[in-house]
Amino acid sequence: MNWFCRHKWLTIMGVFIAVSVFFQTGRTFFLPQEHMLRHALHEAVKNRFPKAAQALKDRCGIKPFTETKSPADHFDRNRVILVHGLDDPGIIWQDLAPVLLERGYPVLTMSYPNDQAIAASTRFFFEQMQQLAQTDPGPVAIVAHSMGGLVARDMLTHPGFDYPGAVAVQKVPAVKLFIFVGTPNHGTQMARFRIFTEIRDQMFHFFRPDTHWLHCLLDGTGAAAIDLLPGSKFLTELNLRPLPEDTIMHVIAGVISPWSGKGPVTNFLGDGLVSVGSASLQKVPLTRVKGNHFTMIRNITRHSTREPPAIAEILRLLNNQ
Repeated sequence: MNWFCRHKWLTIMGVFIAVSVFFQTGRTFFLPQEHMLRHALHEAVKNRFPKAAQALKDRCGIKPFTETKSPADHFDRNRVILVHGLDDPGIIWQDLAPVLLERGYPVLTMSYPNDQAIAASTRFFFEQMQQLAQTDPGPVAIVAHSMGGLVARDMLTHPGFDYPGAVAVQKVPAVKLFIFVGTPNHGTQMARFRIFTEIRDQMFHFFRPDTHWLHCLLDGTGAAAIDLLPGSKFLTELNLRPLPEDTIMHVIAGVISPWSGKGPVTNFLGDGLVSVGSASLQKVPLTRVKGNHFTMIRNITRHSTREPPAIAEILRLLNNQ
């Protein structure tokens, strides 16, 4: 008893770790059922609170980025659509979007209930692209961070949408360039611990006056995290499809390894959440940049003057387009 009193926090931490490992190991055998239950719960909440669900949907979608105070007066380049990832309220673009605007690129952000199953986000993205084409069917470029790359790639390759056919009749804009930034194209085990990013996301929305008290359920119940696990049904089906033929693609992968070169340690560590191997796609060029999953594309504080290394690479790819 005395030993427990002296080491109670160590004991509590050990029990917590043991329970977490047991839970994560056990749920591996029931992931399809868990995915279905999470999706069903999400749909039930939306049906029970239709006004709140619609209000959230109205806040999402493809919208102009307007946070910068000095947008370019004249845009002479293709539109760039920025697609965020899991549990990100859109702050990932706080450094990239103003730079794109200053360079003459019209910047649009695509936001969506990011906890829901990726297939649901894909469908929503396709609907938004149809609406965008009604005002301007001209070509666009997509820059997608993390899971956002899977949402966009699923939209472009899903046979149910037939994106190339929709482009041919001008129902959606043609995607001329598609840049993946830290996208787990082959999944990531770190999705099992998304509770920490979920807390950050909910804290951000908590201080918004228009946030519903059930926002944590209206934006999904974590089904997307199951889709992100290596070998998931979603990723297996997605990776069996051919890549878009009429879209130039490029992968940007972050590396946190202190060692230089492209050895196994660097590839395994990747950006801390996504390995270089998971980010890679066959026959798609890949560029490594220094930084973790977030700092390669944005600064931790808004007052930092550092330029995240992925920004220069994105500008280069857009200019070459």
